[in-house]
Amino acid sequence: MSLKKRFLVTMALPYANGDIHLGHVLEAVQTDIFVRFQRLRGHEAVFVCADDTHGTPIELSALKRGITPETLIAEAYESHRRDYAGFAIGFDIFYTTNSPENRRYAELIYNNLIKDGLIIEKEIDQYYCEHDRRFLPDRFITGACPQCGAQKQYGDVCEACGATYDPTEIVEPRCVICNGVPVMRRSTHFYVQLGKCETFLREYINREGVLQDDMRNFVTTWINEGLREWCISRDGPYFGFAIPGTKDKYFYVWLDAPIGYISSTDRWCNETGRAIGDYWSPQCDTEVVHFIGKDIVYFHTLFWPVMLKSSSFKLPGRFFIHGFINVKGEKMSKSRGTFIHARDYLEKIRHPQAAEFLRFYYGSKLMPNAGDLDLNAEELMSRVNTTLANNIGNLHHRTAVFCDRSFGGMVPDAPWDEAIAAEVEAAAAAIEGHFDRGEYKLAVERIHALGNRGNKYYQDGKPWELVKSAPQNAAVVMVTCVNLMKALAVFLKPVVPALSGRIERKLGMTLAWNDYAFSLRNIKMGPTEKLVRPLETADLEPLFGASVNESPAAEDASAPDDLIDIDTFGKVQLKVADVVAAEPVPKSKKLLRLQIELGAEKRQIVAGIAVHYTPESIVGKQIVVVANLKPAKLCGEVSQGMVLAAKNADGSLVVVSPERQGTSGARVA
Repeated sequence: MSLKKRFLVTMALPYANGDIHLGHVLEAVQTDIFVRFQRLRGHEAVFVCADDTHGTPIELSALKRGITPETLIAEAYESHRRDYAGFAIGFDIFYTTNSPENRRYAELIYNNLIKDGLIIEKEIDQYYCEHDRRFLPDRFITGACPQCGAQKQYGDVCEACGATYDPTEIVEPRCVICNGVPVMRRSTHFYVQLGKCETFLREYINREGVLQDDMRNFVTTWINEGLREWCISRDGPYFGFAIPGTKDKYFYVWLDAPIGYISSTDRWCNETGRAIGDYWSPQCDTEVVHFIGKDIVYFHTLFWPVMLKSSSFKLPGRFFIHGFINVKGEKMSKSRGTFIHARDYLEKIRHPQAAEFLRFYYGSKLMPNAGDLDLNAEELMSRVNTTLANNIGNLHHRTAVFCDRSFGGMVPDAPWDEAIAAEVEAAAAAIEGHFDRGEYKLAVERIHALGNRGNKYYQDGKPWELVKSAPQNAAVVMVTCVNLMKALAVFLKPVVPALSGRIERKLGMTLAWNDYAFSLRNIKMGPTEKLVRPLETADLEPLFGASVNESPAAEDASAPDDLIDIDTFGKVQLKVADVVAAEPVPKSKKLLRLQIELGAEKRQIVAGIAVHYTPESIVGKQIVVVANLKPAKLCGEVSQGMVLAAKNADGSLVVVSPERQGTSGARVA
């Protein structure tokens, strides 16, 4: 084992304007697995989180309900703590950004940004409601989207087409409070000049291990496009911290939100007698690790490091950036009934291990990339029953019951099979690396394979026959199986701690990482508990509906209703195309604008591949496109076709290309 290390681990702060949903749970589970794994190895891992409590949506929600923002965030705080606890998320502290500590650190960082010459003042045009006598930030304005024309959109983002824009760009604006037409007025605001920090940011994001490859390329593209000045102020009234030395100006929520990582650590240190410098000073040996979603990468990799450096705080050593959680292949949607809150999952699925099963399901899919993950009932049931019930649970049951019946509940006093012990040693090294690198999917696959090996070993060993003819040989089989179950409990403990806890109770011990090694013989075991009760259709139907399939088809199989004939296929024109140019679509993080050639014909295609491909990496490639698709507009850009891409099990996309150089414009038959 390596020397003891210290980690300060955070997940993105959930916003106090709503309940926890299964996307929040995904990130919480991803972070919690990492923390539990490091602690299992004997390292110190402090898990810090808080509610993000400031900003216009909080103020607006409280206004609509006729309560104060403080009341709203207090309700959210209790709800969030309860729901995270339901999934065994083990925070060391879950705090709030509406705290005296957070105000103090926000003012400290602001003053240091001024000292470093990074803040300037600018006058800008803003909408002002004369009836309510206030400037209107983005969420206090509705109108038509300037890109697609959709009505009743907020002043910052269109929920119909996904476009982002400045509040002053919205068409036919209206005040959310009184529905009056606002007027334009001038107002002074504070901006951080990120462009002055370009050299530092380029060096930082290219440090070994800080960013995943796909995200490093993504952030580099942003820097290459030119770093924009970042507005860190809002006009009052605003629910947040007043900016010292100003009149009616407040810190923008995105300034004080990430500071919650530091202020929450400070609070924890004061409560436990620790020193904040041991975790956030640049000289300390703590590694700061952030788990975030891909939608907040810009803030965390560009704004946040500048804030930290200016005030001489520790820079994050690693970011683990994940994608979104989809339900049944689609983005979570309230109108489609696929938006699932954590509380609904916990209450509607009555299986006693439901929360742990979701932890396992997420763990079996998570990799260190920003690909989206899909949740569907059939796959959840299949993965849980295949690995936990039929594999690990089966090995545990047959091992425990046989030892109870044939050896009086003892681990036999016999040597174990050295070949199996060696296989476990090799697996442990691989699984340890997978967990540390955030490759949970690969860790679970290796654990599953080890469980398969144990079941085969038991079946081939036939201890039920040997116990009659050669009891000492039967003892070798069983002591090996008991030690193998112990190793599996160690490896599963970060993912499904309650399941491993049942094995720990059986063995009468609390397992640490090095306990995967074979060491048990001639000890009395405790009572046998059922490890896993399989998931059934009836368990899932209250949440997912009556469409849950008891025996899901293989992922590459088609249901009979999906079959098409050759004439239908012939209507789709798939052609080989050359990509001659590519660039990001403004105000979209997902889209690339591709210029392609189909023989002598030139076209533009807008493709949702920007998370997985940079413009430089796609130019010059030959790809396959649907050439006879009706043109469509995406974020205001005309797309004359569709790029074919395959979605891997980890959610990443791979653009389909010919095996070798083809003729541009050639049709795929």
